Amino acid sequence: MDMDKIIVRPFEEKDRESIRRIARETGLKGNPTRLFFEDEEIIPLLYVDYYLDYEPDACFVAEDGGRIVGYEVGSLNPRLRRRIMWTRIYPRVALRIAGKILTLQYREKETFRTLWWIVSGSWKEALPDPPERYCAHPHFNMAKDYRSRNVGRRLALTFRRYVISKGVKGLHTIIREPEGQEALSAFLCREMGYRIVAVRRNTLWEKSTGCKWYARLLLCDVKPLTGEEEHETRLR
Repeated sequence: MDMDKIIVRPFEEKDRESIRRIARETGLKGNPTRLFFEDEEIIPLLYVDYYLDYEPDACFVAEDGGRIVGYEVGSLNPRLRRRIMWTRIYPRVALRIAGKILTLQYREKETFRTLWWIVSGSWKEALPDPPERYCAHPHFNMAKDYRSRNVGRRLALTFRRYVISKGVKGLHTIIREPEGQEALSAFLCREMGYRIVAVRRNTLWEKSTGCKWYARLLLCDVKPLTGEEEHETRLR
């Protein structure tokens, strides 16, 4: 692929399904989320729709020849997000899951294992809430064949430029990685100014993947972009 031909730009409504597709296809460390939950629609409902519907100005995409190959979306309004998630999105997800259980539409062992993890102990593995200064956050994902340092960095810098323009002083993100495969959190710490402040064992995918997983809470103090970083964004 020619990285110079990939553009990073603001989200447009026509990009919605492409973003949701990437979330479905790459949500499990670059692998399809159906490996652990057969109802793939749940993932974009939980991890994409809020941002596109309620904070679209904080959403950006990477595009290659008209194809959306990555996205970085975010929330700068934690109170709004918390309210919408608890009053609209979580109830919608719960009703969808309940309906499919009652109509016997779920059949895969991994689906029931995931549901059992949620109700039996997911809260025990929860990370602490970030300090108020760091309550804004990004959520990002890339098509599997575009998971390069260059594209991810340009998306991150473009989002960073946006939050700077809004006066945001700090960001947080949560990264889930298998033991021994901490490249993403290492990249964020090394090149994007994040630091790891909390780590929790995350057992959700361990039986599916055969390895231990850990969730990490990362914080970042937002600083102005350098001239070189401004050039890298190439926002069109």
